[in-house]
Amino acid sequence: MKTLFYSILTLCSLTAFGQEKTYSFDKKVSYKINLPEEYQTYLDGQKDLSFVTYISKDAVLGTSEGGPYTSGSFSKDAFFINNSKFFEVYANSLENQLSIKAPYYYEGMSDDSLKPYSDNLFEKFISVKNLNSSTTINGYKCNEYELTSKTDFETKSSTLCVDEKNAINNVAIMFPQTKLKGLLIRYDAGDFNGLTIQNIANSNVKVTFDEKKEIESFTNELAKKKQEYENMMSSVDTAYAAEAAYSPDNRYEDPIVNYYNYQTSESDNVNSLFGTVASLNYSLIYNDSDYDGNPDIERSKALAAAQGSTNQLVKQFKKNKLANKSEVKELNNLFKTYFDDAKKFKLTEVSTDYDEAAVAVDSVAAMPYDLADYYDPYTSTYKTTDISKIDLAIDNPDVQDFMKVAPEHCKNLKAKIPTFTDKDLGNLVYNYAGQVCDLYIYQSGSVALSGTIDAMRKSILEINNKYDKLKKEDKDKLTTFLNSLD
Repeated sequence: MKTLFYSILTLCSLTAFGQEKTYSFDKKVSYKINLPEEYQTYLDGQKDLSFVTYISKDAVLGTSEGGPYTSGSFSKDAFFINNSKFFEVYANSLENQLSIKAPYYYEGMSDDSLKPYSDNLFEKFISVKNLNSSTTINGYKCNEYELTSKTDFETKSSTLCVDEKNAINNVAIMFPQTKLKGLLIRYDAGDFNGLTIQNIANSNVKVTFDEKKEIESFTNELAKKKQEYENMMSSVDTAYAAEAAYSPDNRYEDPIVNYYNYQTSESDNVNSLFGTVASLNYSLIYNDSDYDGNPDIERSKALAAAQGSTNQLVKQFKKNKLANKSEVKELNNLFKTYFDDAKKFKLTEVSTDYDEAAVAVDSVAAMPYDLADYYDPYTSTYKTTDISKIDLAIDNPDVQDFMKVAPEHCKNLKAKIPTFTDKDLGNLVYNYAGQVCDLYIYQSGSVALSGTIDAMRKSILEINNKYDKLKKEDKDKLTTFLNSLD
């Protein structure tokens, strides 16, 4: 479904608003947005969220009303459809004028977001099938059609219910690919749960829209965003180059800087808590507010303050049950070594009076170890991994933005696991598939890499050990499920 629809909660209510052309909308058709249950908590105590369309003979202006994000600003997010062109727009209620909404950023935007308009409001439908069935919804009798759409990841079906005898014709404008005419009564998009008509009212909304001017303005704004991005990247490259060329002291050998050398625990929780505190210590000890290249606080004082705050934080970890007794003990031992080494370290200047060739030769000759020396040797512990409690990063609401980089089946994964006669098999399959999904969102920072791989391997081992004993029914379901994963 279009990005506009996925971000429907951020749309605001419309109050009033070609070559410059005036459009008059004499009908207002409102639809209730039937949100999935997981979104309902965002609307507790709020008015129902409605999808509102203003309709003329050849155009539709749409927005939303209700919900927690309605504001009093004069420019409202909306969409405008005319001649099978779908524009995301701002509707200025003071001037009754529409302007195309330009992207806030250039980098990371989809190709469709870098165009002034698209050719569909929802999805690109590849087929329309008359279901030869009808129903009555809120007093409107409508005929049902199945729409099939295809994305890069899947083929999806949705259902339209259209009152083809109604004089209001918003279906032909909003769903031009279907070649259908009439009043949209219900749109069931499956995963989104869709729209259902609420009421129809008269309207006297008029807006002006200069398509040519607005497309030109969009293009200029996009070029400006692109230039800003290129300038930013140029500045970043320059900064990195300057940093790489200038090393006035040996601070990169300081335990406070490369604290990751001390994250040697077999417990991911201990390593994570250690890194959190150590990064705070780095900020304190190397704070340089005047940018003169020298820390603001004298090192011994900064270390004393850092050590004192570290001791207090570790106590809080125990008090708030963020770490158990053995983890607290291990943290204290790691921090003791870390601070002992930091106190022995002396910040000294290093010579920079040699050319690039000498740097390369001396660096190679002086290097006593390679990158692999930073990591501990592998020890086989995955067979003892406890997978009875399944804890997946993909279920963490704080990382849902990263789900776009995971396969489609990772969304609502648990509901897609087959029902096996072997009760343990379902949990093993869920854990295996879920851990694989977690690897795809490793960039979120919520995935413990080694622990995830161990849990995945343990699930595969358990499935393999019991496979020969499974009933044929379970074997068939398992094979079908694994083959269905995208």
